[in-house]
Amino acid sequence: MQKQEPVLHVLNVAETIKGGVATYLETLERLSADFNCRFDYLVPAAQADQLKAERVHHHSHSRGGLGPFKLALAIVRQVRKSRPDMVYAHSTFAGVALCLAKPWLGRKVKTIYCAHGWASFRDRSKSVTLVTRAIEKIMSYIPNAVIDISRYEHVNNRKFGFSRNCILIQNTVLDRILPPAKEDPDDGHLHILFVGRLDHQKGYDILVDAIRILQKKRPKYVYHIVGAPVLANLQIEMLEAANVHYYGWIGQAEINAYYDLADVLVMPSRAEGFGLTALEAFRSYVPVVASNRGALPDIVEHAVNGLIFNCTAGDLAEKLENLNRASLGDYAEAARASYLTRFSPGQFIASYQKLFSRLR
Repeated sequence: MQKQEPVLHVLNVAETIKGGVATYLETLERLSADFNCRFDYLVPAAQADQLKAERVHHHSHSRGGLGPFKLALAIVRQVRKSRPDMVYAHSTFAGVALCLAKPWLGRKVKTIYCAHGWASFRDRSKSVTLVTRAIEKIMSYIPNAVIDISRYEHVNNRKFGFSRNCILIQNTVLDRILPPAKEDPDDGHLHILFVGRLDHQKGYDILVDAIRILQKKRPKYVYHIVGAPVLANLQIEMLEAANVHYYGWIGQAEINAYYDLADVLVMPSRAEGFGLTALEAFRSYVPVVASNRGALPDIVEHAVNGLIFNCTAGDLAEKLENLNRASLGDYAEAARASYLTRFSPGQFIASYQKLFSRLR
């Protein structure tokens, strides 16, 4: 009889988990048995309720000048306390902290980093992009493994000379336990959904401007906006209109109800390392209207499972204005098929099993 390998103890670290990182961590948690892993989590105390897991530890959320050093110290303390086999940092801030902490973790502790969208691929000035890319390139050589979440990122990392420790494990979301409970209200309204941070990167301002354009042309459209700013001091504009509804952050247990309500998901992102909300929509038979930035054109096939627009409010408004029920029905079926054939959890599980086996 073949001897089973011991359970791998992995400490996941994140500076903030609101949005896609929380979804990713919950996916890891639910697949822990498939990976033969026991996951611990070191997350901000104020956001701990965003994650449903047994072994959750807290750190003080801070992006100040000493923030990375404070998080690095928290990582070292937690490693000495819980003695994990691996430390897995999620997103850039935690990645910097992991790089700072690594010399004090001990030789036996392996390290993994996932940027969840490399900062050097975002919409910034050329000088900022060059500096950011140089820093991220150095960071890619420090952990034992670095996860690229999309083919778009992986190809670009190869192009710009990032470490060969970068491996592609394409994102996924777990399928729904219950099938979508779609209801056609037959009221002539088109229900448009946005899910994500209300900030510049996610293109919230583009959505606002597009809604203004459509208010006169398509007064029966209804907009459902799920999410909130991550930074407390960020000033955003909230539209006041009877057909625009804000819900704040919604937990994973409740999010499917909003996809069931939607006819289409809008993703006006200026930069997107992957875009988990697209997969959440696809699994619920919801097509996506997405910008032509980052990894989104690799996920959304224009006029197949949704539409691609050129990241302006005018073009987004035009794409939404010309939607019709017949095409949306075709896109919806293709969206579900895309999830099942290209983004289901099977290949995600196999890739992580291979990685964890190699790093043991």
